[in-house]
Amino acid sequence: MNAGRKSPPTEIVFFGGYDPDYPRNAIIRKGLERLGVEVKSCRAGGSRRAVFRYPLLLAKYFTTGTRRGTPLFVPDFRHKDVPLAWVLSRLPRRMLIFDPLVSRYETRVLDRGDARKGSAQAKHNWNIDRIVMRMSDLVLADTDAHAAFYVSEFDVEEKKVRTLYLGYDDTVFGRIPERVPDGIFRVLFYGSFLPLHGTDVIVEAARLLDSGFRFRIVGSGQTMEEFMRRADGIDRERLELSGNVPEKELPRLISEADAVLGIFGTTLKTGMVIPNKVYQSMACGRPVVTADTPAIREIFTPGEHLVCVQPGNAVMLAEELKRLRDERRFAASVAEAGGRLVREEYNPEKIGARLLGILGQEYGE
Repeated sequence: MNAGRKSPPTEIVFFGGYDPDYPRNAIIRKGLERLGVEVKSCRAGGSRRAVFRYPLLLAKYFTTGTRRGTPLFVPDFRHKDVPLAWVLSRLPRRMLIFDPLVSRYETRVLDRGDARKGSAQAKHNWNIDRIVMRMSDLVLADTDAHAAFYVSEFDVEEKKVRTLYLGYDDTVFGRIPERVPDGIFRVLFYGSFLPLHGTDVIVEAARLLDSGFRFRIVGSGQTMEEFMRRADGIDRERLELSGNVPEKELPRLISEADAVLGIFGTTLKTGMVIPNKVYQSMACGRPVVTADTPAIREIFTPGEHLVCVQPGNAVMLAEELKRLRDERRFAASVAEAGGRLVREEYNPEKIGARLLGILGQEYGE
């Protein structure tokens, strides 16, 4: 869309039943606000079905008060809010930006396996992705790999899909002091136990390592039962399990770790994402170990900014954790280089500026 304007908008409306505190949304909002953009919210009924949510959103929209041409921004996971946003973006004409973060099809079918590939439910999710992405004037992707997937899988015009990396929230995460060695190498994983996380790989690596390693596993989710089955027989002193914790507690947990784990699965989605935990832990100054994927290599250099292992390879993960324990200078170098890159290039202002740069191009700048 080219509206003939000379600069990106100074106002934007976040639209839908989104979670304002979800990291992606908070980072973009804070970045834009710090750059002087007024971010308005038209949010309602996040847990309600679309048929009940739409009237609430309509009522909120007509009281939001926006200038002519202000774009509508539909945040992550709100695929079913795009059709209503599309109608509103045509009366009068304004840009519709969709930031899905992930597609329903890749998550529910290709990663989680909630529906069998080729089934009616799988086709339903695929159609939702295809329709709402094609409706949107601009689709944001968190990596180039994800952008390429959207284009090829859902037949979305390449020119309308642009990459905006996740980054991290510097009001929550930031450089913390190195941990004082106590003879134990402490490893942290936190996440929602999706198949792409490869928690089975983590537990098998823990089994291979000696008593000088302690793993803290934080979170719960789909693969938790399988994780517990595989963890049977491992001393709980070596493998500490915790439930979900608020985001504000994560910096403390990271500060108590010598290394933080990313993702290690072998699903298609693993290769297309850079998880929040990677940016967050690097910003805190801890060495990160994660799967070596095309997405990771878009902005990070393995061995310089972080440590990478073959997806699904527990033996390699165990060996790299030993290396981080035994080669402290290497561990410190990786933590420093990775942290510096993330803090300088992927803070909210930089993410906000990149989005404004994308919008500037779209508006004819």
